[in-house]
Amino acid sequence: MTNDLLLRDASHVRRPSASPIQTPIVIASLAYKGGIGKTTLAEELAHVLDAVAVDFDWSKGGLTAGWGYREESRIGAPIIDAFASGRVPTPLRGGPRKPDLIPGHTTFVEHQPAADKVAGELNRWAYSLQRRIVVDTHPDGCPSTNGAMAAAKVVVTPVILHTREMRSLEQLLNEASDYPLLLIPYMVPRTPSQWAIDDLQRLSERYDVPVGPMVGYYPWIPIRRLRVAICSEPVAKKQRQFCTEIQQVAKAVLSYDR
Repeated sequence: MTNDLLLRDASHVRRPSASPIQTPIVIASLAYKGGIGKTTLAEELAHVLDAVAVDFDWSKGGLTAGWGYREESRIGAPIIDAFASGRVPTPLRGGPRKPDLIPGHTTFVEHQPAADKVAGELNRWAYSLQRRIVVDTHPDGCPSTNGAMAAAKVVVTPVILHTREMRSLEQLLNEASDYPLLLIPYMVPRTPSQWAIDDLQRLSERYDVPVGPMVGYYPWIPIRRLRVAICSEPVAKKQRQFCTEIQQVAKAVLSYDR
């Protein structure tokens, strides 16, 4: 099933529309369970939006490790030090093939500040750096995740059209629909189940949360080993459709108005 057909099937789901945002903003990538594309989506959006990626997910298999940062070979923890000192952290340069990064740390779970401090600092970092910030959150309702959601202009939420994942989405919407959520159908197969499309439409309408462009299923992504953004140049032929879809998601993020 094509992107256009999926969107036509859910054609009366409200979608964002506004002038592109030009000022520095905070964007959060959110999921209530792991393994559904939250980190990949955060990294790729940070790259195509020329944003700073901020890693709040202390899992060892997260954005920071995939970027190539090894905390065991470094002194200190930049993200923890920034919150403790009040200084704006200096992002590590990613060069042309991956986003700049404020790396996470496995001990951040023990040192994360209260949600209101996290929200204030993220916005301060964005304006001090004069950059967009994309935060990869930890997949639960911890203070750093809540703070990132409070700071965000847009909270991008990947949606897997499977039974358990749709139940998890309904829980998320029940608890967090007052945040500026943008649902992104993710890892969508060529022929998604009609019941799943209908269920997504039902949840979008019930909680008044918009659905953005879809991203298809690409089996090579989970086993990919390169430490560069998928959408960085040069883009391999098999990656082009994925990158086109990510660009559409980025446009929806910048035009979001809810």
